[in-house]
Formats: sequence, C-alpha cells, structure tokens
Amino acid sequence: MLLEVFAAVACAGAVAPKSRSAAPPAWPALHRGALTDYVPAAGLRWLVVGSPRDLAEHPVFAALRERWLTPPRFHAFAAATGIDLLRTEHALVAGFDLGTLYMADASGWVAPPDAVFTERLAGSETVHRPHPEVWRITGLVGSTPETLVRIDDELVAVAVGDPTPARVVELRARGRLQSVAPALEGAALSGLQPELSKPSAFAFYALGPFEGQWLTSGAALLAGAEALSLMAELSGERLGVSLAVRGVWDAALDREPLLRSWQALASSPLGRVLTLDRPVEPVRVEVSESQLTLRIWLSAQPFLHGVESLLSADLDGLLGVSSPASSGQLPP
Repeated sequence: MLLEVFAAVACAGAVAPKSRSAAPPAWPALHRGALTDYVPAAGLRWLVVGSPRDLAEHPVFAALRERWLTPPRFHAFAAATGIDLLRTEHALVAGFDLGTLYMADASGWVAPPDAVFTERLAGSETVHRPHPEVWRITGLVGSTPETLVRIDDELVAVAVGDPTPARVVELRARGRLQSVAPALEGAALSGLQPELSKPSAFAFYALGPFEGQWLTSGAALLAGAEALSLMAELSGERLGVSLAVRGVWDAALDREPLLRSWQALASSPLGRVLTLDRPVEPVRVEVSESQLTLRIWLSAQPFLHGVESLLSADLDGLLGVSSPASSGQLPP
C-alpha cells in the first residue's frame, strides 16, 4: 500500500508562509540519479527495469525486430508519447496496488513528453511548476486519472491511476522525502546480492507475499519468500537468466525444492515453448541463509522464437488457465 508515503508527500509538499521582508530563496539543485532512485519502496508490488536501446541493438534481436518491432509501430509510439524506445537508454515500469508508474530518461525524447501528454488530456489538464526545472501535469485520459512529472531534460514519469508515485518522483528530485526508501533499498529488495540490483538490459523484481497463481506449478516454496528477482543478460548467441528468491532458507533442505520447481516450469507447455527444458549448460543452484539463486544459460534464438510464438498463442492454455474462448489445445 502507498499509505506509508501519503503523509510524507503531504508534509513535503507543504510550503511555509513567506516573510514579506525575506528575499526570494535561490532554487535548490535537483537530485540526479538512477531511475530507481525515484521509485518508492513503500507499496511497490513489482518492478521492471532495463535498457530498450541495448536490447534493440543486440544482433540476436534482428530477426524478431524486423518482423514485430517494425518502424511504423515505433513511429506510432513516438508520436503518442514523444519517446523513441529504440534510442531510450534507461526505462522502467513499477506496479503499485493503486496504479502503475512509467519512467524513461531523456535519451530517446523526440518531442517534449509533457507537450504530447497535455494533448492527450483534451483540456482536462492542470499544470504545476513547483520548481523552474520541474513540471507536473494532471488530468484525465478518458475516465482514468494520469499524472506526468518532467524533471528538466533528465527524465519523465507518468503515473496511471493513483498520482502518488509521480508525486514521489517530483519530491525526490527536489530533495524531499529523505526518509522514504527507494525501490531497491527497501527491506525486501535491499537484501538481494549486489549483482542482482546493478543496471542491466532487463531485470524484473516482485515483492511478497506471493499468493494464488504464484504458488502453482511446483512453486510452493514462494509461500515463504519475501521477494524474487529475474535478471537476463545476452552473451553472443546465449541468454543467461538468474532467478533469485529472497527469504530464510536451509542449504540442506531448500536446494532440491527450488530445482524441482524450475524443472516443473521447464517441462510445462509454457516452458517447452520458451525452450527452458533445453539449457546449453547444466542448471546451477546456489543457496545462502537469505537467498536461493538459480542460474541457467539458454540458446537465445530458440528462446526468442518461443517468445514470438507466444505473441499469437493461446496464453490461457499455456498458463493452465481455463478460458471460454480457449479450445484447450496446447502446442506440441
């Protein structure tokens, strides 16, 4: 929940009455840092961080890019957002209970994102300038509230639903909310090994408690997990995946359950489509008192062919979820 930061946001946004005789204060310098510095740990449910440019430029994606990530699609996205994803060095998406936060640095801007955003609000916008280098724009897209915060020519953030995550981005840029922990420094994610929180082409984080479908397919050990992370790296024609589960573990007891959980996923219809059952090296499992880690190397091209097939596949069937529109047939 975001209740932990509501009071802090309100207090940080309050402005003391000005003395009539006081000279106007100089504007303080803005905080500059990684995108994850601006995302609050409080209320965070999941986080995707990566480099769209690095992924797009890697040779292994060339065939997939030609078929799916076509210029017309990226031009349409750039026209709607002011952002060229193929040039964007750093971006993230963060999920909270009450909304979603999108962020991107300025490396891929082709137009001022705030100007394009204002056009989408169709006259419902309210513009705030709490600092000469900070813009905050709120309004409705249809019936959905959206909030954009632009920090100079450094980054842009858009909150869909609850505006609090965007307000946190603004206030952290202005040097406020020092007591609110950033996403990767919160209690659950700060305990991950440092290599799992460093910048990468793609990383996914999820925070417990894990319930419902998280606990199916042999993954019941997630019931006691505080958080998990998945990091991918490309090395030539190979794709490396590191899956880490944070909690309290016993090296003698928990190694095999993690390996069995992975094997259950790899042998499932979804795992076979993604070639998880055909690693190019033996799967490695590492266990410490606070972290289970599974490392696997796959052949990148077959994996990407699997991803491509999923774009038009019966996802409900692959995930084992019944659907009225699904025939129940799974790919061989």
